[in-house]
Amino acid sequence: MSDDDWPTPMPRRGDVGRSGDDAIFAVSPAPQAAGGAHQASAAGGQILEAPRRARRATSPLGWLGAGLLAVWLVAMPLTSTATQLVQNTQAMVMVLAVLGVNLTTGYGGMISLGHGVFVALGSFATAYAAADLGLPWAVSILAGAVLAGTLGAVVGLPALRIKGIYLALVTLGLAIVFQPLSKRFTAFTGGVSGRTVDAEVIAPTWFGTSRWSQGLYRYLICVAVVVMALWLVRQLVDSRPGRAMRAVRDDDTAAAVYGVNLTTTRLATFAASAALAGLAGALQVVLLPFASQESFPPQESLVLYATAVLGGLGSIWGSVLGVAIREAAAAAGSGLASIDGLGAISELFDLFDDERLLFGVALIVLTFVFPRGLASAIVGRTRRRDA
Repeated sequence: MSDDDWPTPMPRRGDVGRSGDDAIFAVSPAPQAAGGAHQASAAGGQILEAPRRARRATSPLGWLGAGLLAVWLVAMPLTSTATQLVQNTQAMVMVLAVLGVNLTTGYGGMISLGHGVFVALGSFATAYAAADLGLPWAVSILAGAVLAGTLGAVVGLPALRIKGIYLALVTLGLAIVFQPLSKRFTAFTGGVSGRTVDAEVIAPTWFGTSRWSQGLYRYLICVAVVVMALWLVRQLVDSRPGRAMRAVRDDDTAAAVYGVNLTTTRLATFAASAALAGLAGALQVVLLPFASQESFPPQESLVLYATAVLGGLGSIWGSVLGVAIREAAAAAGSGLASIDGLGAISELFDLFDDERLLFGVALIVLTFVFPRGLASAIVGRTRRRDA
């Protein structure tokens, strides 16, 4: 496709000089009245076709970060106890939940403050399928993701009529009512005390029988699932549906003029993002055979959203960076709280024993320093080249 065939992008307010994932696609203004219908029909077939390939020029800092991540994935299980291995794997799995938020808000332009509900639903569905129905773990994990995705499509229905702060309030309301409501369905959620899953993911005998070996086996499963999910989302956002998703985000009126189905795009975006969150909940049950509604209070959904914003909306790597910031804040807080012998200063450091405190401070500071998220400082500009 030549430059003359490709519609001129229409920037959004505040998008001067923006680059990266968000710059891959934008819609052009609606055609003029003269021949407008014919032009819209012709452009509708062109606007979602693959543009000239985008090549990401990652900064040296970005390559360093990728290298450090690879080293961490290899070294972490080798230097961790069995308990630490499970905890670190749980943090890695939450990348999927943050990625789900990123898909809805960063790529779809719809604010969701209730993704903790989808994580919980994936957890409960997987536990029910594995324990009560006796399904294989692979099928149970898939069932958790599918059920969460289905609920996500239902929750996405309000997005067809409302958006912005009103949609955020609807999803926040879902997060608020979920915890007390889940206590009523004891057969599915276990009620107030939660439910223990009798079935466990057991490693083959040749893998080892120690607690650490079992944890390593589950870690490798989670790494494979998370990496695969990241790759699939990367393919999605670069595909025709992904460009439609970003077109709706940039200007839904112009997107509709050019033939984008707003209903299908919005519902599919919510469903895919909820399925990612449900997959995170399913893997949590793989790591620890227990599911409880107490693990998913309303503020957990807010923390997921804040984590996505910190890392960088509209960037897949931003989801990874956001979780890294959250875990680094928790580790730093524990380290500061353990310092003794400094008098009043030690008492001040004791405040950081609650990981939420230092994470909140990081959220305030980094929002001023990197208003577009940490990914904006690491991921380089996107350059186009001929396909």
